[in-house]
Amino acid sequence: MKHVVDHYFELLSADVLPSDSFCLTAVRGLTVDEALERFDGYPGWDVCDLAEVGQRAAAVYPDELFTVIADQVDGWVLLAENNGWHGAKTSVLQRLSAGTVVASAFWNVNLDSTISLARDGEVLAAFDFVIDKEPPEVLLPHLEGLTFTDPYRMTAEALAFVEGVSGVRLTAEWATGRHPASVIADLWRFRQSDPVGWLDINAPEVRAALNVLDAESVRAAAEVVVARACEGVETADTSLPEAYHRVLELRWERSTPPDPAMDPIAQLNASVVRRNTVPVAERTAEARAHAIAANLALQEEDPAVALASAMYNFCQADRARWPALVTEVRAHLS
Repeated sequence: MKHVVDHYFELLSADVLPSDSFCLTAVRGLTVDEALERFDGYPGWDVCDLAEVGQRAAAVYPDELFTVIADQVDGWVLLAENNGWHGAKTSVLQRLSAGTVVASAFWNVNLDSTISLARDGEVLAAFDFVIDKEPPEVLLPHLEGLTFTDPYRMTAEALAFVEGVSGVRLTAEWATGRHPASVIADLWRFRQSDPVGWLDINAPEVRAALNVLDAESVRAAAEVVVARACEGVETADTSLPEAYHRVLELRWERSTPPDPAMDPIAQLNASVVRRNTVPVAERTAEARAHAIAANLALQEEDPAVALASAMYNFCQADRARWPALVTEVRAHLS
């Protein structure tokens, strides 16, 4: 196994692979299109190399354009994320591994890390190779010769784990080559994991009112929020995924690297403008997606969650009107 670790250590040391933040996921027996669909991607989106998707991901900060490249190698599909972690998420591993096997390795600059093994829609084990001391027993057959004790070789060992499960090597040619690429359409940004808790920080007076009001009043307040969110916005006959797809198209266009033939100073200026200026069309498309998400919040069974989710999406869509909305909701709840 040492020669395998040496291989990845050399690629990481030479920056052929991203050394600061990287996620590699391998899934057996799927087509590239099937793998991308299960990975919240869009088949046929574009063709890029790993360096370009990393540049695109950083180019539109703070919006962040998460991307993945994917291609088949000996019966497996490798999905590589430059500065991403989608392949480390439990829900993604469950979906990707339905009817098959998945192995993934992830780390970032903050030393968050994990190697994971999933089969038939179940994550069998996940191991933080920086913090955890004893790997789960189910991983041991794939960790022979891997100790994760040398901090300079831990990430190379994590990639060796993926190769150990799949039998597939990520080569320098693959890492620098062009492959099918896609944005990742994760809808998490439209649904807070704890929307009511979000109100504690962003609208504490509204949150406090939820403790004393009846469900009907809270539901009525949510309907007011949705009405305000949808003012002047066309939301009919469009799903949230469709609306977000348009946002990602515009964001991908904005993230296009500058023409290398340009003067270096002109390239830098173009990059700064692109990074700091969100075009009107993109802002409008994103506000529309959040308005659709606010309307969907009315389907929540808990009226408090419905109100909080609707308010969260209103805030993301129109921060300028947020103080006025909070005032209106407080008056409605009083």
